[in-house]
Amino acid sequence: MQLIGYACSYIPVEILSATGLRPYRLLHGEISLSKRGEKVVRIDACPMIKSNLAYVLENQDRFAALVGSTGCDMSRRMFDILSEHIKIPVYVVNNPRTDKPEIYSDEIDWLVKQLEYFSQKKFTNEIIRDEIGKWERIRAALRAMDQKRAACPSLTSTTEFHNAMACYHTGSCENEVTFSENASEKARVYILGSAITYEANHILQMIESNLRIVGDFNCGLSRPLHIQIEEENIEGIKKAYYNQPPCLYKRPHQKYYEFLQSEITRLDCTGVIAWTLDYCDVHEFELQRIEKVLNLPLLRIRSDFSYQSNSQLRTRIEAFAEMLCSRT
Repeated sequence: MQLIGYACSYIPVEILSATGLRPYRLLHGEISLSKRGEKVVRIDACPMIKSNLAYVLENQDRFAALVGSTGCDMSRRMFDILSEHIKIPVYVVNNPRTDKPEIYSDEIDWLVKQLEYFSQKKFTNEIIRDEIGKWERIRAALRAMDQKRAACPSLTSTTEFHNAMACYHTGSCENEVTFSENASEKARVYILGSAITYEANHILQMIESNLRIVGDFNCGLSRPLHIQIEEENIEGIKKAYYNQPPCLYKRPHQKYYEFLQSEITRLDCTGVIAWTLDYCDVHEFELQRIEKVLNLPLLRIRSDFSYQSNSQLRTRIEAFAEMLCSRT
């Protein structure tokens, strides 16, 4: 089955899937991909954007269409570049950065019309209802896994949870979500910041060799699980997606911080890990305020996907874990 690529949690997978294509979130991040992406974008661009550019250009025969968003400036630029290099439809949704649900609603209506024309399919109430049911069942199974991760003690790792969420993001959750229970009494931490890419699982493993990540606010992990569609129609989709916990690109940031504080308290976390990618200025600029507001020990991890600093990173993670243990 051909893919319909997308790049934002505010783009409804139900609508993408209604085309008959497989929704595939562009969440690639690997050093060789990033280097190859520099053929079409500046060297100081976000390494995930460079990786995604290379991945799509090298696998363009697998994609039938792409859907982008204006949430991140560099991501928006990525779709401009792709539209110049490949001959498939590229659609960009205007995702308002301020609280403007009417703009988002109009943009989703526009996207529906564009995809109906592209796929030569009418997105009937029955089709939309079936898509909602399918994706809600998948999210429900993943929420059950997330609850195990959040339990005290934590019963499954974020390393394993990331693998399950990768199936969701690549549209390959045909089989039942399964996972092993592996109870951990390690210090409980929360991870936030830039997107966790498909190839970043080794970083999660490194962290969880000393700590247990029990919650997150990163694209690539649990964000879609906060989307629960109550009305089985397009309007219900728009409400659920718009009202998901707001990302850092949404202003003002009050709801973002309220969500973080409530989740970190609920999950009884003793520390925070901030994962940021090179040139991800929005997250970098906000870290000082995040550390002050959350008032918890915070470990900063900055990455360009290279492995050169892994031994140093492992030492920093070990020291952070020791510090958290000494505080309990």
